[in-house]
Order: sequence, then C-alpha cells, then structure tokens
Amino acid sequence: MNDHVTVVEPVYGVPLIGCDDRYEDRATAGRHLATFLGRFRGGHAIVLALPPGGVAVAGELARSLRLQLDVLVVREFRVRANPVIVAGAVGEAGGLCLNGAAIRYSGITPHALWEAALHEQALIAHLVRRYRRERPLPLSNRRPVILVDDGMHSGLAQLAALQALRHYHPPACIIATPRAHPTALRRITPWADQVVALDDHASTRADDIDGWQTSLGDDDATILLDRYRLHTEI
Repeated sequence: MNDHVTVVEPVYGVPLIGCDDRYEDRATAGRHLATFLGRFRGGHAIVLALPPGGVAVAGELARSLRLQLDVLVVREFRVRANPVIVAGAVGEAGGLCLNGAAIRYSGITPHALWEAALHEQALIAHLVRRYRRERPLPLSNRRPVILVDDGMHSGLAQLAALQALRHYHPPACIIATPRAHPTALRRITPWADQVVALDDHASTRADDIDGWQTSLGDDDATILLDRYRLHTEI
C-alpha cells in the first residue's frame, strides 16, 4: 500500500534538535509521516532509521508516536568503473541486494560487484559499533518495524534492509520516507507491508532527489540518535 501526500499536516511540538535548525526540514518531515502511522502510537512497534540521513526523520517520527528508536545500518555501493549507477546495497545481519540491470553497463562485472559489496560490508561493522556501541538490534520479540530514511532513491537500500529483517521475523515491515522516486516505489511495494511517502518526485532523476537544506553525516547522526534515544526509550 502506498500513500502519496502533498498537503501540509499539523506539526507536533518542538524538535529535540532545538537551536540546531540545520535538520529542521527532516524533523518536520518525520512529524508529518507520523500522522499517517497513528495506529502505532504508544504500541509495541520499533522505529529503525537508515543512517545517516534517516536519523533526523526517524527521531521525530518515533518521538511523535512514542515508540522506541534505533538504527539498521545499510549502505548502497557503486562500482568504480561506473560510479553513476547504484550497483547494489548491503546491510547488517546479511542483507544484500543487487541491481540486476547494472550488469548491462560497461565495467560492471560479477567480480566487480562482489568486490564492491565486500568493501561496503567491511565498513558496516565499523558503523554498527559507532551507532549502537555493541547494542544488539532490539528485535528478538517479534515486533512491527517502521523503517525510515530521508529519501528512497533507487530502493536498493530499503530492499537490503528488508532482507536483513527477515532473520528476525517481524510481523510487519513498514517503509516511511519523505521522498521516493516512482521507480523505487515500484521496486519496494511488493516486499513491504506498507509504504508511506510524502512526495513521489516523479519529475526528478532517481539519483538526484536529495533536496534537503543540508547533508547529514555519520558524526551528526550519531549525536542526534543518542539525543533522540533518551526520549524514546521503552
């Protein structure tokens, strides 16, 4: 199920990022997304951000819905011979998704794909320690998952995240994002229980839909995550 929304919805409270307004646009998007997921408010679900960009969106969504917040680390990768194309994505807990169309492009061979995937997988272990500090994913008791990113470009990162979550057998997986390209929506919809997007960016290239006031890197995202988690612990 997809909800494509362009109207402005009510804003809940003041974002926890306070005087740091660099990510207010993402925080506002998170509060808007929460209005479409009200059935989860105060319940058993968990919000998992795809860092770094998803943390500011997910933090406000989790705070609005009074849900626990954490991260699921996923990284898209590209092949050096053709860096324009997203060749695939890898995630923690064994999530892997390859772009089947990429193999048709010059320089993208099965060996090159595998090398790029292994390189990103090595970085993921470092990022998991950085974001969660040895905390395991809190998914052992079969709870619904709301996966949140600040944009769905190719959809490969979300597919890798969904594949990683299969190990935990959640009863439902919902994708929530402020921006999504129609190609990504078509790719994701069959695999998620629900997809909530505020804007489908139909006129924007799949690899160029960021559009935020500022970028969000891992350093700032870890600070935001720790701050939000103080207010979303269950």
